Amino acid sequence: MFRRYALAVLVAGTALAGVATGTASAAPGCGDFHWLGAAGSGQRDGAGLTANAGMGPVVYQSFQQLQSELAASGQTITAEAVQYPAAPVPLNGGIGGWMGFMDSVKAGTDAAAKQFEAFTERCPTTKVVLAGYSQGAMVIHRNLHDLAEDPHVAAALLIADGDRLPADTTVNLGSTAYATTPSVGKGVAQEHSFLASAPTSELPPELGARTISVCDVGDPVCDADPDADTDELSPAALAIHTSYAPTTSGPHAWGTPLYQLVAAASPTATVGSDGVSALVDGLATPVR
Repeated sequence: MFRRYALAVLVAGTALAGVATGTASAAPGCGDFHWLGAAGSGQRDGAGLTANAGMGPVVYQSFQQLQSELAASGQTITAEAVQYPAAPVPLNGGIGGWMGFMDSVKAGTDAAAKQFEAFTERCPTTKVVLAGYSQGAMVIHRNLHDLAEDPHVAAALLIADGDRLPADTTVNLGSTAYATTPSVGKGVAQEHSFLASAPTSELPPELGARTISVCDVGDPVCDADPDADTDELSPAALAIHTSYAPTTSGPHAWGTPLYQLVAAASPTATVGSDGVSALVDGLATPVR
């Protein structure tokens, strides 16, 4: 089973109403874009079902940031939370606890797929942004291979992804993207990928180029050290994993590149194929 210290920090919905009526490019009653957000472990317990629209704080804050950017350009976005348990990590361990945790990941993966399908059937011209934090990032990641050729996908945002592959085709941000020496860390689920049902292959390049993966050095969920000789959770490791929040500069400034990817996917966008390639090349280097 997973290293206890790493899984122990996979810690830290309800549908969110559309913010406005869509423009002419969207189907009636649908926005230009739609956000499907998956909360992290324990972020849908009790008040979490309604707080932050059931998405957890970091995913909801990222939605609000994108919503503001789109509104400034005259575009609209609706949103909903992935309806899944987002089960807390079983800190006392035990096979039953871990099985329950992985059942939560599977339930989220299935729920996200069903919600995506239901929404795109109802709003066929709306582009979708998929986003998740920690356990929620795993939920989103596990759907991306199947959605690689789906024309509805505008972009994806994976924050502190427990399924992270360091050499994936994604646009990488966070302090791992700045490190002078590449980290040996990877998503904690990759250590026992078979038992965890974690995806072990890179995303197809066309989707990887539209997927932002944010991970900080020392985060034992997305940057787990396979050679670590301790299972103890340190306060420093917990602090790293719980410190993600969208900013306007620095390694957590994922808002601008996400907006650029989403805007390029707009049905009304005028960016040609060469322009999209240039955009992706520009995003490959983190904005300092």
